Amino acid sequence: MKLLYTALSVCSFLWLAAPAHAQPPGVDPGYRLEIQKTTLNVTIDGVLDDPAWSAAATARDFWVHFPVDDARSRFGTEVRLTYNEEFLFLAVVCADSGAQIIQTLRRDSRIDDSDAFFIVLDPLNEKTNGFAFLVNAAGAQTEALISINDVDTNWDNKWYSATRQNGDHWTAEIAIPFRSLRFEENLAEWGINFGRMDKKRNEEHTWTRVPLQFENHDLGYLGTLSWDQPPKKVKANGSLIPFVTARIDENQAQGKDPEFQADAGLDAKWAVTSSLNLDLAVNPDFSQVEVDQQVTNLTRFSIFFPERRTFFLENGDIFGSFGMNQTQPFFSRTIGLNTEGAPVPILFGARLSGSIGEKTRIGIMDVQTKNETANPGQNYAALALHQRIFKRSVVRGYFLNRQATDTKESTADEYGRNAGLAMNLISSDGKWSGLAGFHQSYKEGINENAYALTGNISYNGKNFRTFIDASHVRSNYYADMGFVPQVANYDAERDTFIRLGYTTALNMIDYYYLPKNHPRINQHWFGLENLPTFNEGIGLTDWYTRLRYFIVYKNTTMLRFRLNNNYINLQFPFSFTGDTPLPAKEYDNFEFNMQYDGDRRKLFSYDLFAVYGSFYGGSKFTYRAGLNFRRQPWGLFSLNLEQNFLRFPDPYGRADLTLLGARLEFNFSTSVFWNTFIQYNTQSNNFNVNSRFQWRFAPMSDFFLVYTDNYLIEPTFGPKSRSLVAKLTYWLNL
Repeated sequence: MKLLYTALSVCSFLWLAAPAHAQPPGVDPGYRLEIQKTTLNVTIDGVLDDPAWSAAATARDFWVHFPVDDARSRFGTEVRLTYNEEFLFLAVVCADSGAQIIQTLRRDSRIDDSDAFFIVLDPLNEKTNGFAFLVNAAGAQTEALISINDVDTNWDNKWYSATRQNGDHWTAEIAIPFRSLRFEENLAEWGINFGRMDKKRNEEHTWTRVPLQFENHDLGYLGTLSWDQPPKKVKANGSLIPFVTARIDENQAQGKDPEFQADAGLDAKWAVTSSLNLDLAVNPDFSQVEVDQQVTNLTRFSIFFPERRTFFLENGDIFGSFGMNQTQPFFSRTIGLNTEGAPVPILFGARLSGSIGEKTRIGIMDVQTKNETANPGQNYAALALHQRIFKRSVVRGYFLNRQATDTKESTADEYGRNAGLAMNLISSDGKWSGLAGFHQSYKEGINENAYALTGNISYNGKNFRTFIDASHVRSNYYADMGFVPQVANYDAERDTFIRLGYTTALNMIDYYYLPKNHPRINQHWFGLENLPTFNEGIGLTDWYTRLRYFIVYKNTTMLRFRLNNNYINLQFPFSFTGDTPLPAKEYDNFEFNMQYDGDRRKLFSYDLFAVYGSFYGGSKFTYRAGLNFRRQPWGLFSLNLEQNFLRFPDPYGRADLTLLGARLEFNFSTSVFWNTFIQYNTQSNNFNVNSRFQWRFAPMSDFFLVYTDNYLIEPTFGPKSRSLVAKLTYWLNL
């Protein structure tokens, strides 16, 4: 099987390496809107009766983007645009056939699972960065920063919208403040597109024709918004977001009495220029952030948990887009969190990010943590520079510095630094892309084998898609502000970690068959993937191969079948059970899995997953089951169970691992929410409850009440720690 896959990989690479011919332009030049300034008032109430709309620029005749990309939408969408000194205004009419599907009223949740409308703006018209604003038919909002490789829905800003449901259509009025955007004052043309989610028919529509294999917000396929007068920068463009907190913490595991604390802090945003923003945080607090969703780890390495804190997420692509798969020189969770995910107090943070020219983006960040006995103070500094070349390609560089800052003299040599360059090449139509990166680390006394190389080449066609991701990481490459777990190999017998450099080459080959006029099926998806790993001085140590076949149905359900083979030349004894470690030798694991994803639009839906096969000389049986009850639009109740049964021959033991999660979500309106998340994880020996109440009493201003409780599962069920936090934030425009 390895020989077969090697031959297919070579053919795939040769296909990729062949020159592209006659790359077509992204968008027909006919997608152009001539927008005129209005002196009339526009009331944002969802009722399109304002006189300003009669002379507004109009976009109609949308294309279907999914499940096909070569047909006009059957239900019309019409968008009108105008503007004044402060706002870009939109009026939207979405023709429909009945009651809308509205999955949630909660802001910044997955409201694209509902009937919804969105606008994409590229004020610099460079096809590499932009903004998206989305509102569902019930008025729930989200906004996002868009880059070539990332959609950042954690960006928050003020804008206004109102919707009305009218039986055979629904309407929306939107006002986007120019103060919320970053743009150059003299640019008379912006990139623009509109999109619509039609969940009853499981369709997506876009104004310009966006190929099916790309996201509906792809910046390479925008139309043109032509201004009669380029918008002027809003003079006062800053905001202060002060907050106060009060909390009670109790640590029963350490026998401590409950402690009460009150605190305050400040976030601030300021537009240094119309396209460059300064963000400041003094004594930041992230107590309103939901706890991590726990997983069962059946690998030999650490698990990557996503960042959830807003300060680090906004514009995160500027600093965090340099790595490849598990090789990430920058990972913001290393700042202000310890290795177990517990918060480390941050004294202040500052970030300057945005554009300093038509083709140049910059990011500068500095964060200082508090000096504590268990966690010495650290300063984290990051600099990143992105320079656009050609139409959609980017050259990027970065420098990172972690420096201990407590008062001891020995901390002068306690640092970790990283620097690197990367180049992303993307064809004008987005089908071809490539990446090459060099990364160097610096630590006191370590001068050799301290670098990493990353690379990628990919082709993204409508039917055939493939890529090769390669990483070469030397044993002394450290990333104190990053995430590179595969270098550290745990030796269970000696209870220590051994650093080994490695080289990986992840290759995927996928083919999509799109049956025409099939009554039930949208897609058949056939895939083959392979991931070999070579360790320094050893050779091949891992070879993972997977065959997969997916069926995507028109009713949003999906069936998945996978056959996996994982060859492992284990270098160090390792245990999954806590018993005698498995010996260092060769293992050849085969497994088969099946998965069913249900139709989440229904009142009740369910998901099922099961896998069985050999596992390090023993066997593994895993199943997952999820049950969902959604009462539109106000309630979601879900229960998810995963169990893993590991069986090894004597004396290597056995393990039964259970992960249970329950979620309750109540949306009382588009401004009042209550969510509770419960997790029971026998692998981490923890039962957790996280319950959050949020009241958005004014635009971007919130009151939170958060309760968190943790219990020990073994040897006896009992309390570990709990907290109750009240937090009040207020957004004040300057």
